[in-house]
Amino acid sequence: MIEFEATSTAEVLVIRARGKLTRRDYRDVLAPHVRSLLDQSGTLKVMFVMDDTFEGWTLAAAWENTLFDLKHRRDFEKVAMVGAPRWEEWCVNVAAALLMKGQLATYRHDQLPEAWKWLCV
Repeated sequence: MIEFEATSTAEVLVIRARGKLTRRDYRDVLAPHVRSLLDQSGTLKVMFVMDDTFEGWTLAAAWENTLFDLKHRRDFEKVAMVGAPRWEEWCVNVAAALLMKGQLATYRHDQLPEAWKWLCV
């Protein structure tokens, strides 16, 4: 499940992931919301927080995530991934180097304030 935090603004989107993400989370929740924000601001800074209950992605959601990343590779100035397991940090950093124009950083859950500070600078 994808939820948007109240701390989100027109330029900074805070996403909380819980449970196992599905294709529907991307198509019906994330993509329309991001499209709406991009229409307002042009680019975004994103904080993606993997909640303690986060279980990963279904295969279809992983593919949808890849397509989403490709489509929006120039739309995100910065992306802070918070709470990613070590293997996910590696995947994120490799994918970011290949797919993203903006900056990407990973943080542990206890580094949430540092992630927010980095994102907002």
